[in-house]
Amino acid sequence: MTAVKITTGFSTYRDKELDQKAQYVLASLTNNSNFPNPTPTLADLQTAVTDYQQALVKAAGGARQDTLEKNLKRESLIRMLDKLAAYVQFMGKDNVTALQSSGFDLSKPRRPVGPLPKPENFKVEPGPSEGTMLVSVDAVRNAKSYLIEYTSTPETPTSIWTPLVSSKSANLLTGLESGKQYVFRVAAIGSDPTRVYSDKISRFVA
Repeated sequence: MTAVKITTGFSTYRDKELDQKAQYVLASLTNNSNFPNPTPTLADLQTAVTDYQQALVKAAGGARQDTLEKNLKRESLIRMLDKLAAYVQFMGKDNVTALQSSGFDLSKPRRPVGPLPKPENFKVEPGPSEGTMLVSVDAVRNAKSYLIEYTSTPETPTSIWTPLVSSKSANLLTGLESGKQYVFRVAAIGSDPTRVYSDKISRFVA
């Protein structure tokens, strides 16, 4: 089971957004039985929020010193929210309902990708020198690598396929026997062990 995680990243919030988020967390945790002893305390968070709000008002005048003071109060509030998020994560564990009640945002659980689709636009073309062939497919989304396989003709159920695994969707095969015909295929490799192969292509090697 994928663990439920609180997202932080408060440094990306705009000034007013940070104020609103801190107020929402404060209200959500007040008298919240899921988190009876917040660390830092809600009193400390309230002080940090009030200090930040006052600094925002002063900084609106555009004075350099007021802006610097606002930024210091902002960083202090962010550190407090980060610590509080760690406390909530520890106490809430994987209880989604409890974590959602904290006012913090939760990361979306990753869904299994499943088998990757059949590679499209598979091409097999002569390479730049004897005994080489260039094989390519359109890139497959979520593919970690590609499995290229080939075997000599005639292909039978007992044919032995020579594999090549590559992170690229286009590859140059070398060491092939000139004047011989081969069958080629390719599959995208992802987290799912299922392999869905492309259409097969037969080519003579120059």
